[in-house]
Amino acid sequence: MSTQEHPQLQGPSAAGVPAAGVPAAPGYPAHPAYYGPPMQPAAVPPIPPSGRSTGFWIGVSTALTLGIVGALLIGFFIGRGTRLSNESVQGKIVQQSQSDQIAEQQSLDNQKTVFASAESRAVSAARKTAFSEGQEKGFTAGQQAGYSSGQSQGFNQGQVAGTAQGEVQGFSQGLSEACITNSVFCNGG
Repeated sequence: MSTQEHPQLQGPSAAGVPAAGVPAAPGYPAHPAYYGPPMQPAAVPPIPPSGRSTGFWIGVSTALTLGIVGALLIGFFIGRGTRLSNESVQGKIVQQSQSDQIAEQQSLDNQKTVFASAESRAVSAARKTAFSEGQEKGFTAGQQAGYSSGQSQGFNQGQVAGTAQGEVQGFSQGLSEACITNSVFCNGG
């Protein structure tokens, strides 16, 4: 960061002494006049006497205060005829309270109906979803169990039938081969 140089402003001075009366420090230029010491305060001019006495202002203040209080009292007594009586105010409060209770009860009844309807729809949707998922899982599990059971039973039955058929076929074939080699045994003779 570099320092930017500005030319110094010179105030009115006489023979190297600035207007403020302080000589410049060596190596520093003299300060402008507006940086000098403050001048002696001027004497405060006396307040000229007012044309009205203290008694005048007390009287005016008292009159204004009495006027304001009087206006307030007059307004109070004139306004009494336009204000509602305590019984009338109490009746309006009771009427508003009853109206608020009725509105609150109706609002709660409407809310209960809406909530019951929403609950019914949610239960119905959950029931349908659970039934569908249960049916699908049951079908898949039953199909798998049936396939495994059928495959096992089919294998066992096939093995039994195949063994029996093999034995019969083997016996018959063995008999025929024995008859060819030994005709005495096959002819009964």
